[in-house]
Amino acid sequence: MKKQFTVGSLQLATNTKVFLCIFIAYCLLPTVAFSQERTRILFLLDASLSMKNEWKGGSKWNVATSSLLEIADSISKIPNVEMGLRVFGDLYPEPDKNCGDTRLAISFDTNNVSKFRRKFEELRPKGITPLVYSIEKAALDFGDKGTKNVLIIITDGEDACDRDPCSVGFILQQHNVILRPFVIGMSLQQNVFAKMNCMGQLFNTNDHAEFSDALNTAVLESIAKTTLQINLNDVNGKPTETAVNMTLYDIELNQPKYNFYHTLNARGLPDTISVSHMFKYRLQVHTIPPIIKDSIVLRRNTHNVITLNAPQGFLNFVLQGTTSQVHATDRIKCLVHLTGKYETLNVQRINTKEKYLCGNYDLEVLTLPRLTVKNVKIDQGKTTDVQIPTPGILTINKTFEAYGGIFIVEKGAMGKIYELHLKDKQETLALQPGKYRLVYRSKNARTIHTSVDKEFEIVSGGSLSLKL
Repeated sequence: MKKQFTVGSLQLATNTKVFLCIFIAYCLLPTVAFSQERTRILFLLDASLSMKNEWKGGSKWNVATSSLLEIADSISKIPNVEMGLRVFGDLYPEPDKNCGDTRLAISFDTNNVSKFRRKFEELRPKGITPLVYSIEKAALDFGDKGTKNVLIIITDGEDACDRDPCSVGFILQQHNVILRPFVIGMSLQQNVFAKMNCMGQLFNTNDHAEFSDALNTAVLESIAKTTLQINLNDVNGKPTETAVNMTLYDIELNQPKYNFYHTLNARGLPDTISVSHMFKYRLQVHTIPPIIKDSIVLRRNTHNVITLNAPQGFLNFVLQGTTSQVHATDRIKCLVHLTGKYETLNVQRINTKEKYLCGNYDLEVLTLPRLTVKNVKIDQGKTTDVQIPTPGILTINKTFEAYGGIFIVEKGAMGKIYELHLKDKQETLALQPGKYRLVYRSKNARTIHTSVDKEFEIVSGGSLSLKL
């Protein structure tokens, strides 16, 4: 029996146990066949002068740095998780009101808690709070887009440079950072809290214990290992369908977050991937027609399973008999529609076999003239053959420029199926077997009576040459 461990439900008595829990719970999560995603956590720390103010449990600065050291020590033991530190407000004194006072103090790395310890011994709060500008710079710190990038902001006040805190979402989106960062406030005033609520997942803490709990929650959310299995069921309700591309979109931004080909593992079961639980997803399975599932919310630290009905069969679109390789024949394509629907689902080339969801389809074959085939049934795991007569090849050689067209007589009416190209000296066409009429006149003719009406017949697999 597979065991699941939900880290978020653990209640421990002391901060030490909480931080130890991060490492233990993370290691006990079920392993997946997909390689584990690398996570980068950037702590954006307020070092403005107000962080020196006394708080419950010590100064805000001492509470923030001591809690960060504890959790950094735990994170350093976890593989594939890198930490970095950006600070703002520590370089210039408050009277300078320097709105560019921010710097990357510690670059991303694993097992770098000693760098955090040394840096906190050096830093001294002294300036203002250029919060939004610091977030803009933080977005650039992550660099590599092949990671899960998480920003955790720690501050005791609003932006001091009159910047809009709600603008940070677009900035982070551009640099592949989790759209809604964690913002841990330290006794934020109510009006400030309301103003900053658009920035991300906001915590307002009032003492050391609340701050540590909020920081712990943010880190657990960041490193939570969530797995996903997508079952594509056949007509018997078994997940045997595979080898199809699938995309998970972030609904809020309508942007693809994961793109992969469905695979069955060595045991014949749908393979498992590791994904972030921090988004609400839309799943698109790129079958023909596509399957869409909206508003998917994944449970963190657990194995999630999505089941979709996706029975499929094949359409084999071929010419009858044999034919020589002629370019005009190779260009024949088939428009595929759901029966009774106008929308084109796929354009399939001649002499190819493609997979479709089980159901009924209408085909429009782009021969000259066009052919329609109604209610073609695709069954689970079977191949439906659709054969069309092998066209004949018509070559028109022109000794002069001419206006003209090829017509077919249907139910007593002339129907044009092709217009001659005025300047082409030779035109080669693939025509379905049957009787046709070629009507033309010279471009330089000055009387309608010079028009020529010529009948001809095309046989399957044959060739015919006409000279104008």
